[in-house]
Amino acid sequence: MKKALLFAGFAALALCASAQNPFAYGIRTTGVSNGVATGKTITVNYTLNADAESGAIKFYNAGKTAVKAVDLAGDQLTKGTHAVEVSIEDLEANATYGFTITTTGAKIDAVKEVFSDFGAGMAHQYWSPYGVACDNDPMSKHFGRVLITESQANQGDTYFTKAHGVGAGLYEYDPQGNPVVNGANSTKYGYNPFQWVHATYEGGAKSSKFFAKKVRIAQDGRIFLGVLDCVSNPLYTINPDNLGEWTPVFQGTLATDASGCINNAEGTMVAAPSAAFDVVGKGENLKIANLGSKFGQSYSFGNYTCYEYALGAANTWSEAAEAEVFPFSLQYTISAQSVSIAYDKDGKGMWYAQYRATPSGEQPAIKHATLKANGWEEDYSDITTVVRGGGIAYNKDYTLLAIPAGNNVLKVYTVDKDNDGKPVLTEKYVLNTPSIRGYNDICFDYANNIYSCDNGKEVMQQLQLPLENPTVEVPCPESELFSIPVTTGVTDITSTEVKAKKVIENGQVVIIKGDKKYNLMGVEIK
Repeated sequence: MKKALLFAGFAALALCASAQNPFAYGIRTTGVSNGVATGKTITVNYTLNADAESGAIKFYNAGKTAVKAVDLAGDQLTKGTHAVEVSIEDLEANATYGFTITTTGAKIDAVKEVFSDFGAGMAHQYWSPYGVACDNDPMSKHFGRVLITESQANQGDTYFTKAHGVGAGLYEYDPQGNPVVNGANSTKYGYNPFQWVHATYEGGAKSSKFFAKKVRIAQDGRIFLGVLDCVSNPLYTINPDNLGEWTPVFQGTLATDASGCINNAEGTMVAAPSAAFDVVGKGENLKIANLGSKFGQSYSFGNYTCYEYALGAANTWSEAAEAEVFPFSLQYTISAQSVSIAYDKDGKGMWYAQYRATPSGEQPAIKHATLKANGWEEDYSDITTVVRGGGIAYNKDYTLLAIPAGNNVLKVYTVDKDNDGKPVLTEKYVLNTPSIRGYNDICFDYANNIYSCDNGKEVMQQLQLPLENPTVEVPCPESELFSIPVTTGVTDITSTEVKAKKVIENGQVVIIKGDKKYNLMGVEIK
């Protein structure tokens, strides 16, 4: 039985209800129709992931100039969903407005591990969690969601089947750490677990059966998932509105040998099974780097390739792999399980991390490479740090970089460059985490809370980072911008025999009457 004794003590740990650094999500307005306020007030609806000590709704105009602030107080600052009615009588008419919700949390001096008790004394338990990602785009209707992969659920053991979910695949949590159930509110194995799986894995030709590995959410909200035991495709796009809808990215034919590679019609490799990958950019500028592992999760040198794919706005890729990332190909990696890569913000630099109990030049811990005129060049090396679990990740704005540093330790750095353009790490936080031995994958949410998955202690955990300034400002989605109408001129137009209607054109309210258009002041638009 895999690691049974490790978990026996963990399940008995007291589950503390500590907070997180708070932020608002699920932001919506009522009292607005087709982008136009219908009365003298609007209601701002939002949810807080955790209690806040102070907060405000701040309104701004189309020029992003602040025009009004409403302080939040009392029960408007507690964890959960709120509706705050706000007067708009003092806002100028015939203008478009948006707003932000700012929250400030309690300042803490040390990291807090945030458990969730689902009624049976269990935290977020998994058999082999290797990927975690947060949607940090406030414009996304899924803003704040957390996704985690289960790679090797042990279906044959009754205890671990119940304790760790229902199968290999993709799971979802809300920003409070609550599991999100699917439309059928059911799971494949008949047990009623605390988590649910969006897609399951039935096995395949490989003996390892190592399925979903990393998951990443791009800046434009697209979801990508890498597969290490490649029985069909190394990488999938996933419909954000239907997490059970997976589309293969790489087009070609599965190799006839045991490599698991996807080849084109000429027999040239398009992509290898995904030990780790990362995405950077959005839309037409999105690109993916895939650290591929031929022959699944076998321990060996020489089976690894790292290629970039300028996917852009497309969902599929069929060309042969050509843009190779040296020196991350054909060297360094020994274990396809505990390894990660992370793009720099500009996409012209990349971090590599691998777990080795005794790292060395041949089996290093941390590397960084930068894209130069003649290709990728290594410009940072650390062969002493034990990157327990092999995770590495930036936060949403690339100001912080998290790297494991041995058993039960996570370090968070700021990243600068020296005069030669080489990265310089400056230690900012040292987090001691008793419930997390190693960090197989890491992500930050919008408020810089940290999510991690640990294959050693078989848990997905949340960490409240002790921020110097725990204040977070979240803009409303573009869909919640609103205009305030005026009655001068408009009443005369809409009360005539010819029926008028209001529409939004180029972000402004336009009144259409017959074949003519008017603005909110009643002036005809030619």
